[in-house]
Amino acid sequence: MASSVDQALQDWASRASDEELDAGPLLEDLGGADAVVAEAGTWASGPQLPYLLTAVARGLDSLPADQARVLLSAAAEGLRQPHSAWVLADALDIVCTQPDLTARLGSRILRDLATLAEDALSGESDAAFAQPAVAGLLRLAVAGGNPHRLLALLTEITGTEPAEALERLPVLIGIARDHFADTDRLLDVLGALENQPDLTPDSRADVSFELAMAAERTALEAGDLSTADEQLRTALMRFSEIDRTHEARLDARAHAAAITAVLAFADLEKNPTAADRARQQLTEASSHLNATAAQLAAWTGRMHQLDWLSARGLAQSAWSRLVTTLTIAQTHLDQPSWYNPAAALNDLLHIYVASRSILTTAPDAPGLTALISPTVEAPFVRREGLLHQMELALAHDPQFTSHPDAQALHDAVQRRRQQSTIAAAPQERVPGKLLEGRPALAALFHADGVADPHDLDLLEQRADELTRGFTPTGNARVDTHLVALLDIMKTSPAWKPSDSHYFTTVLEHFLRFLYDRFDAQANLYGDRTAYLGPARKNAEDVDIPWNEKNLQDDFHQHLSPLFPPGSIEREKWDVASGRADVIFTPQLGSRFVAEIKWRTKGWKTQDVIRLDYLAQAANYTATGPPFALLLVGDASDHSAGYRDIEDSIWVFSHARTATEIPRLVVTGVLPTARKTPHALRVQRPASTRGRQQRGDQA
Repeated sequence: MASSVDQALQDWASRASDEELDAGPLLEDLGGADAVVAEAGTWASGPQLPYLLTAVARGLDSLPADQARVLLSAAAEGLRQPHSAWVLADALDIVCTQPDLTARLGSRILRDLATLAEDALSGESDAAFAQPAVAGLLRLAVAGGNPHRLLALLTEITGTEPAEALERLPVLIGIARDHFADTDRLLDVLGALENQPDLTPDSRADVSFELAMAAERTALEAGDLSTADEQLRTALMRFSEIDRTHEARLDARAHAAAITAVLAFADLEKNPTAADRARQQLTEASSHLNATAAQLAAWTGRMHQLDWLSARGLAQSAWSRLVTTLTIAQTHLDQPSWYNPAAALNDLLHIYVASRSILTTAPDAPGLTALISPTVEAPFVRREGLLHQMELALAHDPQFTSHPDAQALHDAVQRRRQQSTIAAAPQERVPGKLLEGRPALAALFHADGVADPHDLDLLEQRADELTRGFTPTGNARVDTHLVALLDIMKTSPAWKPSDSHYFTTVLEHFLRFLYDRFDAQANLYGDRTAYLGPARKNAEDVDIPWNEKNLQDDFHQHLSPLFPPGSIEREKWDVASGRADVIFTPQLGSRFVAEIKWRTKGWKTQDVIRLDYLAQAANYTATGPPFALLLVGDASDHSAGYRDIEDSIWVFSHARTATEIPRLVVTGVLPTARKTPHALRVQRPASTRGRQQRGDQA
């Protein structure tokens, strides 16, 4: 039989209209103020707390003081000891949209929520309370409350808290950093969370997304286009990695497409002759963004987003504006003044602000909802955006085209920009001097000389190889795989000559080594490759297992003849306080490490390899370029065969701090200590093996 509280709710719900259901009950709908006061404790301690808060908020103005005191006290107790996490979340939605109720509950609600969150994070209470409690503190702080409790709580997070308590907290940490000053310490918290292996994949993706958004904001706040370009490429690298590993993260995919489009304009400004390439890049980016933005609008409820976070219409409008602008821009690339990197960055700024805004109560307008946006200082973007608007006005608006002051202002700005450009430009080179010391090229390109078609073919081939970044092997699978790996490496903002050339070369030989050894028999190079096959036996016919040194020897011998003498070393000490297995040092300041491991336990997912070995491999990049190799010799049981080579090579992204460029570690797992092919067997399901064993025993 339903209690009187439940019965009152059922009676109201059965007769209420849709509008009344949306607004919530009045005290009269629940039997009147006297009846609700009499059972206030029951209302507050159960799942009916949100209805009690709604009714109290709607009747506060007319309630006698003694009844209001009882009901507010019960409501505060319900928030202090909520029935469940979902009840707390729903209750805080009411509190955060009812400024009068928030004011009457007073500052004690901040203390109670902070205590709830602390207990959940320390494991002393249900971990599920952490997210709604922190979200409530954030919303109340943004609405004008004191943020000190919130920030003290967030900056003490170490990542060792229960994984369930940390779910969705990265999003809240990122939003807190957007809305409050002097919160760079929160970046360190996100960096610590990113490297916690116990976090769920979705939570780690949230962390990566927030770090990407931090890089995007840094780009928007940059004082010049060069700094903005570098930070945008860092953000793009992170967004692309999230999109690659979490197909449901449409928000990351949309930001990646938007940044790709912005960078297309930046590349076009650097090289105006590359309009065709920029148009193709824009076409792909805008098409990708168009589809993704449409999915974002349709799937908002399923995304890693909170109902109170961002004005949905405003955010969607910002995305739509960028999609429209990019679509039109594709046909106007021959008019550089029509759209430029700064204008594209300005549209990205609108998206950032819209997506990070919070819907909350208006402190000075009871009953109204306000949109509170983060303050993003973007002097370069805003300045260039204003200049761009002035240029359009001078070109198309009659009130400006004939106005002498507007034209004079534009001329003064242009003179200042030209002076800065001339001062920063390198000295002009004499073309002839470029060929000094290059007699073959000097003869080939002499004004009166006639080039040999064969020489031109060789130069064209070499130019193609330089464009690709490597020399094609002739093996279609190897070349295709190498291109795919290089596409990932190119997402790093640190992928620049000469480091990119050096690592491409060693990566090419790493990949060739893996493809060769995957196919090789154990006697390919005698004792050198014997580790690929069954264990050796000693004089007593006892197996002598292979070990890490056997793989190191083979890989070292594979690389050494391919590079200048002395550039390939092995087992070098004092590298990032450890011993590096194989090191390629093409020049001082450029050092690339190959970490080699031997594994006797099986592995089912890439995550197993990542958790066991990635941190050490990435740490070897501490004082060099952020690229490394990880080679794992898999000596586990291969009685059923081993996985395909393309499923055994991938790129890990790992950042040890929130602000460093993520390290890209190309990882390959090579099956070793393999059985001979005739010894392989198809594994039976466990149930079949059990029946077979029982049959054998019978």
